[in-house]
Amino acid sequence: MYRARRVASTFGRIYLQIKANQFMARHTDEFEMRLRWARFNRRSAESIFEAAVELRGLILKACQFVGSRTDVLPPEYCEVLSQLQDRVPPRPFSEIRTVVERELGMPLDQAFSDFSEKSVASASLAQVHQAHLPDGRRVAVKVQYPEIPELVRSDLSNLNALFQAVGLVERNFDLIPLIDELTEHLPRELDFCNEARNSERVAKFFENRDDLFIPAIHWELTTTRLLVSEFVDGIKINDTRGLEAAGISCAAVMQSLIEAYCEQILVHGFFHADPHPGNLMVLPPTAEDEPPTVVFLDFGLAKRLPPAFRQSAVEFAAALLQGNSRAMGSALIDLGFETREDSPEALQLIAEILLNAAKRLRNQAHLDPDVIREAGENLARVIRENPIIRIPSHIVLLGRVFGLLSGVGNTLGVQLDMLQTILPYAAGVSPSSSTEKGGA
Repeated sequence: MYRARRVASTFGRIYLQIKANQFMARHTDEFEMRLRWARFNRRSAESIFEAAVELRGLILKACQFVGSRTDVLPPEYCEVLSQLQDRVPPRPFSEIRTVVERELGMPLDQAFSDFSEKSVASASLAQVHQAHLPDGRRVAVKVQYPEIPELVRSDLSNLNALFQAVGLVERNFDLIPLIDELTEHLPRELDFCNEARNSERVAKFFENRDDLFIPAIHWELTTTRLLVSEFVDGIKINDTRGLEAAGISCAAVMQSLIEAYCEQILVHGFFHADPHPGNLMVLPPTAEDEPPTVVFLDFGLAKRLPPAFRQSAVEFAAALLQGNSRAMGSALIDLGFETREDSPEALQLIAEILLNAAKRLRNQAHLDPDVIREAGENLARVIRENPIIRIPSHIVLLGRVFGLLSGVGNTLGVQLDMLQTILPYAAGVSPSSSTEKGGA
């Protein structure tokens, strides 16, 4: 009940203040209103940060995602909430030691020659410690917090009630599908054995590429709530100063990252669905003529796409390249979109909005906030007239991935020809399989 009250009061206050500011904007000078919004955004972000750190669980995980959206959200929110990525206050080592020894059924010093009491990363569901195996190998030990399963169930119930209330007040927002998606995926994310299998599956996709890397799993020490893997000491992908100091090309990093997702989504139909900056690192090249290496961490959230997805996605991409909004609308239906009135025309209007935005974003690795804002306003108008009532779950996750990637691209300040990168994969030709890249 306390968690429910904390969530409702925090977001309820912010919602009411947003409405008050929107009313004031009608009668206030534009410059003064911008300053007012900036102050309000920072205060709101700080109150959300405090609630997330206190409550942890699913609430904190949702705020981590929000904090990565530098391309869409006001900078005050991103600046404050981005601190949640891997700087959540860690739990006492005594709690961590208890979980590790219970999971392994042996004393800590029997499984590891040394185990750092200081965590290297703390997140919503677990924290990571550095350790060494008896044979000297350095490993990362990911330990799930003991009360997390109960907290997740509580938070899902609280968010379901909150989103239903939002739906009653704001008729244009249907957030219940998000709860359905979380309910489906979170139990898998709490199973570290499932995460380890996901990690090894994607690692096989990149076994012939030196610019992409996934740490190896130590299965003999891995359980449902404990994951032990190879330790990688890299630079966070959003640490632009660190990348620059190491002489790493941000353009090369972003190119490898986009190709990695094209490979996963369009070639293999299975992808890492949580690419926030805390889960991506970069290793400097070992030789002058080699590319930097992008390291993927945390495969708790991964998704297998439906067998027919690639064909429908290719049809949508082809229609997009041709500028054919009617064919794009048909492809959206094939991808599983539905409208309340079962109207293909409504999806065609949505396709036209997406087409216009795509033309303006063609040479950008990130999403221009002005373009997004305009597209969002137009989409809201079309949806009000004929609301979408079902968006396939895999599309929801893909949208999240693209949002996170666009945030990374915006942070790195890189512009790429996205369509030029995607086209070979959409045509069924993986560049890494036809040309040598990084020793392939």
